[in-house]
Amino acid sequence: MRTIFVFAHFLALLLVLCALHSTAQDAAYVKKYGNLLSVKSFLYNNEFSFRNHSSGLSYVPDLHTGIGVGVWCKYFPFDICYRQELSPAIGVEKNYKRIRSVDMQLRGYNRFFAGDIYIQRYSGFYESIENRYHVKSSELADLTYNPDIKVSLFDMVGKYIFNNEEFSYKAGFTAGERQLISCGSATVGAALYYLRIRSDSLLLKKQSCDLRSCNLGVNGGYAYNYVFGRHSTLFASGMIGLNASTSIFKGWVSDKIHLSPVFHLKGAYWLNYNKWSFGITTTYNIIHHSLGDEITVYVHTRRTEVVVMRRLWVKQKERTISPAQ
Repeated sequence: MRTIFVFAHFLALLLVLCALHSTAQDAAYVKKYGNLLSVKSFLYNNEFSFRNHSSGLSYVPDLHTGIGVGVWCKYFPFDICYRQELSPAIGVEKNYKRIRSVDMQLRGYNRFFAGDIYIQRYSGFYESIENRYHVKSSELADLTYNPDIKVSLFDMVGKYIFNNEEFSYKAGFTAGERQLISCGSATVGAALYYLRIRSDSLLLKKQSCDLRSCNLGVNGGYAYNYVFGRHSTLFASGMIGLNASTSIFKGWVSDKIHLSPVFHLKGAYWLNYNKWSFGITTTYNIIHHSLGDEITVYVHTRRTEVVVMRRLWVKQKERTISPAQ
């Protein structure tokens, strides 16, 4: 509870910074679309894995590839998406063990802030002796399967955009706006991470293993939109943070604090027109969690999407009547 309280105060400080920088955004740098609604369809590939540093073993679920549709409303801060995972590759179905999973991301981007909330739950993992995170579907049958492993994550990352008069984070990663002139901005923010791993005998040599970790940290980085040609925008964002990680056992918080770095990388390419946008986006996160004195878990997540977006329902400006009329 104290961790969430501190995090809320940090967000309040960012809101104060937002109020102090209330000048209008430069229309020569950022174009705002007048559409009330945007719909999109996309192909996606999600990759998730975690590595137990003490044992050297890596754990991966199956590769999650599928299709989805999404809706974004001008007056609603988050995207709403529905995803449908595709069937496994033909030829490995007899060895395929369906893994239940929840992989959600909420994005809230405006002029001053960029916020992401990740909610992930996986049940059942393949055990990889080698430190590798790209496992093909045809290789899954050769790996040891652990149906008892259950992993839950909740990550909340927010950052303040300093150069908010000329730079648009929304234009770079979601094409909700359009960057007209190449520009970048430094960012600073805070993050909250929660990890829970349950297993019969995964990390500790005892039954009913239930390990939990909570991280709170600050981060800083830089984001840039490179505009070239008449319609193309290339976006890149890098962020590094320092987290204070503590373990939670049976409702009690450990008195030992472990400091660890985290990394967040994003990239996108957009081909923008007035009504249509075509693009590809990718995210890559590395987060360290301490689960006790002898256990450190490295969580790797990747997400890539190929997106087709259509903007609808343009809000018409009121027609002005000249004195001559």
